[in-house]
Amino acid sequence: MDQQQQKSAAHVSKLFVGSAVDIKDEIEEKFERSFVNLQLQIVGLSDKEMHDILSQIVCKDKQHEEISIGFLYVMLTDPAMAPKTYRDVTLVSRDGMNVIVANLTLLVAEKYNKLTEIARRQLIWVLREFVKHQVLSVENVIWNCLRQAGGGDASHRNLFLIESLLDIFTEFRTWLENNPFLIQSAVYSYVRLIEDHANPALLPLRQKEVKFTISLIRERFHDIIPLGRDFVRLLQNVARIPEFEQLWRDILYNPKSLHPTFNGIWHLLQIRTSRRFLQCRLLPEMERKISFLASSVKFGNQKRYQDWFQDKYFSTPESHSLRSDLIRFIINVIHPTNDMLCSDIIPRWAIIGWLISSCTNPIASANAKLSLFYDWLFFDPSKDNIMNIEPGILVMYHSIRNHPFVSSTLLDFLCRITKHFYVKHEDRIRMGVFNSLKLILEKQVIPNIQPLFESSKLDRELRNLIRENFKEFLSPSNTQAPSYPSVHSILVHTVKKEIDHRTLQNENVDHQGTGLSPSHNSGTVLSFIDEGNKTALIPTDQEIESVFSDETAKNFGKIYKIDENTDDDDDLPLSKVRLKEKPKVELAEAIAESFESFVSRRNSFTWEAFLNDFRTLPASAFEEFQLNYVITNTILILRETLPQHNLFSESKTEEKLLAKSISYPLYGLFRFLYENDEKSKKPFQTLLSMLCQSLPEIGYLLLYFMKVYCKLQTRKNAQQSYQFKTTIYRQICDAVDEKVGNCLVRDLDLLEKESTTIYLWLLPDIYREFKSIATNNTDLLRITLRCVDAKNVRDIIYSVAQGKLTIFKEDGLIDCIRESLEFETYEQFCLWQIVQAHDVPLKSIQDLLPELEPGSHPEALSHFLLWLKNEEPTNEIIRLILSRETKSRGDPFVTSALRY
Repeated sequence: MDQQQQKSAAHVSKLFVGSAVDIKDEIEEKFERSFVNLQLQIVGLSDKEMHDILSQIVCKDKQHEEISIGFLYVMLTDPAMAPKTYRDVTLVSRDGMNVIVANLTLLVAEKYNKLTEIARRQLIWVLREFVKHQVLSVENVIWNCLRQAGGGDASHRNLFLIESLLDIFTEFRTWLENNPFLIQSAVYSYVRLIEDHANPALLPLRQKEVKFTISLIRERFHDIIPLGRDFVRLLQNVARIPEFEQLWRDILYNPKSLHPTFNGIWHLLQIRTSRRFLQCRLLPEMERKISFLASSVKFGNQKRYQDWFQDKYFSTPESHSLRSDLIRFIINVIHPTNDMLCSDIIPRWAIIGWLISSCTNPIASANAKLSLFYDWLFFDPSKDNIMNIEPGILVMYHSIRNHPFVSSTLLDFLCRITKHFYVKHEDRIRMGVFNSLKLILEKQVIPNIQPLFESSKLDRELRNLIRENFKEFLSPSNTQAPSYPSVHSILVHTVKKEIDHRTLQNENVDHQGTGLSPSHNSGTVLSFIDEGNKTALIPTDQEIESVFSDETAKNFGKIYKIDENTDDDDDLPLSKVRLKEKPKVELAEAIAESFESFVSRRNSFTWEAFLNDFRTLPASAFEEFQLNYVITNTILILRETLPQHNLFSESKTEEKLLAKSISYPLYGLFRFLYENDEKSKKPFQTLLSMLCQSLPEIGYLLLYFMKVYCKLQTRKNAQQSYQFKTTIYRQICDAVDEKVGNCLVRDLDLLEKESTTIYLWLLPDIYREFKSIATNNTDLLRITLRCVDAKNVRDIIYSVAQGKLTIFKEDGLIDCIRESLEFETYEQFCLWQIVQAHDVPLKSIQDLLPELEPGSHPEALSHFLLWLKNEEPTNEIIRLILSRETKSRGDPFVTSALRY
């Protein structure tokens, strides 16, 4: 060990909790070493000497990182020195503090539990400063801190973090609202945490949480909609709180009051929640432990790991609520490969069975069962993953022999939740459960469902209940195979029989296990989503829990194959079975042949031929289920035929590549709209509306199509100029009932994230064709500035100089500049160069001069000063300069301008 390492080893850490015998890992060593090295560099130096020597040292990447981490160490461990250190680091840092943010993110994600009490409090101080000064990527640190704010934990340490983050979000609300993903994560997390804060001692905190989440949900509901069905599940658990009760009333009865495009509760229930939100409700350490259990522990050896997990995370009364979080994570995030399915690793269903059966809290137990079957209720084989429904059937199937009470409880739950989760849409819920069971049998997740549904170990009344709910999967005799009815016959002719509700008895399979809310007087089972009472109900505290042994049967049936190519951020559907065995539906003669041709051939020609027939048909030509059949299969095919990668042409000039890039069926729709201007009939408008809702990329793909199509047509006929038909884009906007400006910003934001190159290629056309909307549009400007580099700025300036691009106009420019003052430094420097390229007169923005502050707006002041150097002084300019508020040490901007 060299001398420097010895000093580091001898140094007692002020950042991490640990004893002298603890072995420091790489992260801890890195922070301690950086702090020691920083002290060696600056000891005994004045501030000026320190800045001078550090400015020279940080020119080297490695030393820049080490010095930055050293400063971060000081800020986290020395409250008295933290403000001065923050000023020092802003002077020395040459990357906008990217290194500090990256290492702080790593520290929070990996070492938060080992931070000292002082370091955890200073972490909040640092975050507050970063947010106040809008340091780039600070939202990554905040998101990781949000993950450390664990559910099911009412300890002082956890409550401090929860309340501190809440204070930051409240104080810097404007900053938060510029981060849609952070808005979604914060709302999802705090709605979940509110459930744990029912203790009267936590009432002040709970009220703050409720006020924050309700205001954010109501004011930013368009950002909340993507949270989807699991957000609804969380809302059910807080529905008795008055503010959330009112929110439920609006969701159920007045959805348009929340957002013009929101169509009600089913709108949310159809959206699968991203796995990132499910992940954010598990502590990083907990996620690592449960992932290890599901990937490395052999079946039969899991008991000691489960005992450790139980003692670590389930030791307090409020920790029961964690079980639902874990089950949703295991089902939606942990998807084992085929090799793992064939191995002796503990399967997911066994872990979930343990989580449910070891729960002693009746409400938490019912919620855990709902978490297990939640995906069944809305399952669509065309877009959902079979791995999300596999654990539910397996835990019942493998328990029926040795632990029939487990299977009985879950089967009873499934029967009752199918009918009573949302009575208004019982047919849709039933369809989801039917789709789940059908695909389970088709893929042979289990070889046969009769041993479960017709087991002699189930009591007679439960078997009757199963027969009433799932008769399609039961044979009249034990030898006859189950027959599957048409999907649409289920939709149209849903069996609506009343269930004979049994009286709750101690020896019966528990009814509260259904997760529903029985009346104490009549035994009537109420809905989770009860529109009669205008609220969402949660279960009462009646539950009989069963025992689930760790030594479950090891021979768990036939292994089935799944498509392992699931590298999407969420889940990829099993595309190979999407239209397999589609039900035969009779269609009108006018479209039957062309639609069948499109379904079988799946190309643009057959698609456009079908559209030509379909467009003129009135609503009277269809039954509702026929129209649904056409639209569902159409969306399926259009989605499947789009390329997964390389959506756009690699060349912007080669005709063959450009033509190929718009040859897919979806572009056939655009071509059809381009060539047919007459007004469409209602069924076609319905198709267009559903397409827009199901394919979020449709907007920017249309913009790309119009660019390429016009380019190709102009080359074919050089004497005729082809222009964008913005009326088509307006049709798309009308289909989703949104303003063109909002759609344009949203679509271009998605396009830039998909391909910056194509976004910049389209930019001149966007500003030309949507001139009134795009010019001086701050939102569109921000999208552009966040993605450009020096070459892109150069090309934009060239286009402006040549008259091909006009981003700004004199009228209203001052408001655009005023809003841009909150942009990042680099973005503002690019902005001012583009403004200058437009040759706008100074008088159009000179009224901004008195508003600019030296500490907050250095970029704008710098460019104003350079601009003023080329202007002749006028009385108005002098008046505005002298109107600036003077600080105690004077205003260098005024002095510089007047001296020049």
